[in-house]
Amino acid sequence: MEAKEILDLENHILEQHSSKALYGYMRIIKQYLSYIGEEAAKTAVYSHIVEYIGILRKQGVHPKTVRNRLFAIKMYYQWLVDSGQRDDHPCRDLYLKDRINRAIPVETLFSEKELDDILKNYVDRLPLTGQRDTVVLSLAVCQAITNTEMIELKVSDIDLQRGTLALPGCVKTNARVLPLKADQIMLFNNYIKYCRPLLLRKNAEPAKAGTDAFVLSYEGNKMSHTCLSSIFRKPLANGQKVTMQKIRQSVIANMLKRGKDLRVVQAFTGHKNVSSVEEYRQTGLDEMKNLIQKLHPLQ
Repeated sequence: MEAKEILDLENHILEQHSSKALYGYMRIIKQYLSYIGEEAAKTAVYSHIVEYIGILRKQGVHPKTVRNRLFAIKMYYQWLVDSGQRDDHPCRDLYLKDRINRAIPVETLFSEKELDDILKNYVDRLPLTGQRDTVVLSLAVCQAITNTEMIELKVSDIDLQRGTLALPGCVKTNARVLPLKADQIMLFNNYIKYCRPLLLRKNAEPAKAGTDAFVLSYEGNKMSHTCLSSIFRKPLANGQKVTMQKIRQSVIANMLKRGKDLRVVQAFTGHKNVSSVEEYRQTGLDEMKNLIQKLHPLQ
C-alpha cells in the first residue's frame, strides 16, 4: 500500500477505534495483504476470505485470534467500500462459530522455582536496557502486574521509603497498593537514580507526554506493548516461551497452590471478579489428570 492509502486507512480505523488498537489492526491487515496480495485482496470474494480463515485454523491460530483477524479484515473492506474502491463488502456477513476454550492451562505455567530462575538468570542485552528489563521482570514476577499496568506505571507510583507500589487500576483491574520486596527497593532506587535519567536523555522531545512513565523505552519514551513484549523474545532453554501474561498467570496459580484465599489473591492481582481467580484453582485430581495428558496425551 502507498503511504497515502495507509494514512487514509489508519484515519478510517481511528474514527471508531482508539489509537492503542490501531497498531494491532494495521498489523493484521498488512499480514493479510502480504499473504493474499494487495491487488488480489481488493477484488477478493467471500470464498477467498473463508479460505484464508481456514489456513489460519490449520496453522493452529487460537480461535479468539482468528476472530480478531477477521474483525480487522472486515475493517479493511469497509474502508474500500467507503472510499469508493469497491461496491460490495465481501465478508460483512461472515461470522465464526469456533468454540473458544477459556480454561487456564495451569499445567503449562511456571512453578515458583522456574519464575525465580527466570528472574535470576536474565542475561542483560545492553547496560541500560538490561537494568530496565530486570526491573520489568521483577515487577512481573513479584507483583504480577499486567502489561497495561506496567506501561502506565509512573515514577510517583513508587514509594521507596514506604516500600510500596500504587497501581491506579484500569479497565480490567482494580486499583491497589502492593508491598515491594527488600531487594526491589535497592534495584528500583538504582534504576531511578542512574539508569532512567540516561534513558530520558535519549528522548528527542523531553516535554513529550509519557516521560513521567516509570519504565521507559531505549529512546526515553513511554513503553509500547510491542517494546514490552520484545523483552521476552528469547525462549527458555527448554523451549518454553515467556510472556508477561504467562508470568502473571503463574504467580496466581502458585499462590492458590500455597493455599492463599481466593479473596486475598483477587486483592493482590486486582481482578474485578473473584470467579476470574477461581479459574486457576485445581484439585489434586485435576492436576494429576492434566499432567498425565501433557506427558502422555490420549488419542
